[in-house]
Amino acid sequence: MATDIFYFSDRLGKLDDYTETVIKHKPEELVLMNHLKHTYPGMGAVRAWERNNELEGKQAKNYSAVAEGVDKTADYTHRSNTIIKSMLENARSNGYQISREAIRLNGGRIKENELATLIRRDASDFARSIEHVIGSKQECVQQTSTATVTKTRGLMCWLQNTAHAVMDVPAAFRPVAELQVANAATLSEDAFKAKLLAARQNAGRTLHLTGFVGLDLKLAFAAFLGLLTNVNNVKDPATEISQIVDFLRYDTGDVKLIACDGIDCDTTTLEPGTLSGHSGAFIELEHFQLEFAQPITHEDQTNKLDNGGGPRGYHSAMFRLNCTGLLGSFRVTKAAE
Repeated sequence: MATDIFYFSDRLGKLDDYTETVIKHKPEELVLMNHLKHTYPGMGAVRAWERNNELEGKQAKNYSAVAEGVDKTADYTHRSNTIIKSMLENARSNGYQISREAIRLNGGRIKENELATLIRRDASDFARSIEHVIGSKQECVQQTSTATVTKTRGLMCWLQNTAHAVMDVPAAFRPVAELQVANAATLSEDAFKAKLLAARQNAGRTLHLTGFVGLDLKLAFAAFLGLLTNVNNVKDPATEISQIVDFLRYDTGDVKLIACDGIDCDTTTLEPGTLSGHSGAFIELEHFQLEFAQPITHEDQTNKLDNGGGPRGYHSAMFRLNCTGLLGSFRVTKAAE
């Protein structure tokens, strides 16, 4: 009988129960992972990490008037623009262990649920680190030898407007330039609307964006409420103005705002840094997927390594953040101090 508190299933082609339970265990900490679509081995005709990504381009003129009998010999403009074949990150948690001494002091047995608690904590912290990886500016690393530590491209790196040093996004498929602010408090509605307009023109269609934003930036959007007329009786809950902005709608499109602590984390410590609270990623969710070549897996090492030190283990996963469309997306960042 497994010691995991989560039911584990390795059914090919279906959502992985263990991974999904870990992700949904703390939705307030794993905001990105709870909103992005997840794929696993067997979900689709081709395994996710083996297929090429097809980037969606802007709609353009697709018509020409021709004379009778003229052959089609040129201007085949609809072509495949594939850029990714890997970007796979192989990761392990730091692991857990409970000493034999602790077991002996407890009458020769582990306290009820104590081992399961350690496993759950290791899984939860591991998932939180994955959340911070996929929300960061981390650039992908391709495998050049068996010793290469491969890495996936983080969301904030996907949204950069400039060329990538590796696995570049064609210029015609890149998002608009980022909106830089001295800090979140200096964000103005006019500047945000101008950036949204540029993104809409870049995409060539009305936008329906989800904005994953740091808390400082989320609070800054509440300042947009200053344009509203105050009600007379603010003590009446039915007429009180809420100082929370979760949804914006303009002629250019609409934006759903979600506070997220995992945006723009430090790529070394994988913890929120000085930029995180002031950063934001504004994307169309259907163009981003969290793909697992190997789902979050509990690796019980007790029978392999325990020579008296006590039960132990760790968690592992292989994943990447996949993107199929950047037009219409953009990022907000804090200017360098």
